[in-house]
Amino acid sequence: MPGFQLPATSAAVVAHAAGDLRVEDVPVPTPASDESVVEVAFGGICGSDLHYWLHGAAGESILRAPMVLGHEIVGTVLHAAADGTGPAAGTPVAVHPATPAPGAARYPADRPNLSPGCTYLGSAARYPHTDGAFSRYATLPARMLRPLPAGLSLRTAALAEPASVAWHAVARAGDVSGKTAW
Repeated sequence: MPGFQLPATSAAVVAHAAGDLRVEDVPVPTPASDESVVEVAFGGICGSDLHYWLHGAAGESILRAPMVLGHEIVGTVLHAAADGTGPAAGTPVAVHPATPAPGAARYPADRPNLSPGCTYLGSAARYPHTDGAFSRYATLPARMLRPLPAGLSLRTAALAEPASVAWHAVARAGDVSGKTAW
């Protein structure tokens, strides 16, 4: 975007330990040539976000340092990747939060989550942790950005990931007509 001025810091939701959640300014990284800057509009709160806040861990992923939460986010591209990959500035996007591990090529390209060692935004599975994107501005790899269809609001798009998890569960369960879940 012409005249774009990268802010030095951004307000973010940071988990420090069990029960210690803070809104604080964090640095906004200067984007690499294949990264974009997104102004985050909405984020869905995942169970892992709640576990990091309430328990300081999500399963075996234990907070060992402060970490920005959030991986279910939508927003608008403010600064497009300099190398031309990814959506143009001004494009509303949803974020696919996974980064495939080395050797992920043996897994389907549309299922990087299946590669062992895959990382996610807002995850303490490795150290140093992978910061999430519950921040005003997020510098993200352009490959993570998915342009939204015309007419789909950012607010509605924020529900895409949690809704898709439910649809996937029902699809795997088979016919659920007349059944209940407890």
